[in-house]
Amino acid sequence: MGSICSGRINFDPVERKCREMAYASSTSLGVRLTEGEGNLPKLVLTSPAGSEAEIYLFGGFITSWKVPSGKDLLFVRPDAVFNGNKPISGGVPHCFPQFGPGPIQQVTLNAKSLATELTVKNTDNKAFSFSTTLHTYFQASVSNASVKGLKGCKTLNKDPDPKNPVEVVTFPGFVDCAYLDASSELQLDNGLGDLISIKNTVYAVLWNPYLQMEACYKDFVCVENAKIGSVQLEPEQTWTAVQHLSIA
Repeated sequence: MGSICSGRINFDPVERKCREMAYASSTSLGVRLTEGEGNLPKLVLTSPAGSEAEIYLFGGFITSWKVPSGKDLLFVRPDAVFNGNKPISGGVPHCFPQFGPGPIQQVTLNAKSLATELTVKNTDNKAFSFSTTLHTYFQASVSNASVKGLKGCKTLNKDPDPKNPVEVVTFPGFVDCAYLDASSELQLDNGLGDLISIKNTVYAVLWNPYLQMEACYKDFVCVENAKIGSVQLEPEQTWTAVQHLSIA
């Protein structure tokens, strides 16, 4: 078991500047620093059971989570840019305070689970507010994928906007819907034979671009763990969000 923390963000009154700092610690878990796409440095974590995760130091983006069978459960879009300037489109990008390279993130890898802990600390002398999302892309067969655990949730006026979500939510076309007060555990059937548990959700966002990304929409779905609405953080206060992904 091991962990990696990466991606600090500083706030400037005029613009947000991101300085990536990373460190890794390991006991029985292997941690290797290597060169990734676009010559960007990335860490490869390997568990004793053979699971593996890849994390780019730029923004702390998790781009791969392979279970011991070698199957990757995350998806990176074919149009993803690895230039150290734009956010990487895919994997587990964190949107903070709306979208882009994010704050401190801790990643814990086990044989059949991947946990992320996102911590925001206000180091300024005045309060600020933010919202944040773990915008997770999962490998999927979109026509067969479904999510359980959202029945009866209130939704925001997005697309579609069901008044009373059913027990099993599918992706029949363009989907961009936020579910408020979601269950603490959702179940994603990715349509590829995997049942993925997503724990510690508060607000959930389901997204698939459909024909807006004709080249790849059939191969993934996004199930996002979100904090919708502003979090007010006073000086020196911290705020933490944890997401736990696992398979049976």
